[in-house]
Amino acid sequence: MSPVAVHGLPYRAAVRTVGTMDGMPRRIEPSTDRTAAARMLGCAPDEVGYCPRCQGLTRRYGRGAQIICTACRAAEEAGRAASGAG
Repeated sequence: MSPVAVHGLPYRAAVRTVGTMDGMPRRIEPSTDRTAAARMLGCAPDEVGYCPRCQGLTRRYGRGAQIICTACRAAEEAGRAASGAG
């Protein structure tokens, strides 16, 4: 079965992260165009919303939504790993 196109963008079941060369996900600035953010996140523009922690853009709505952005989640995981609480 092939992916279903939503608003011209293919649906991807796996969540894509927007990263840097060091492998850490980066925050998508709220001033970023929603269509561009949607392409980075692999979703439709109407699924893009604000992360409640950093106010960066994330895939907030729809199937596969992530309320907390990948950058905040990665920072939280790094903090847990550094403190030894796993």
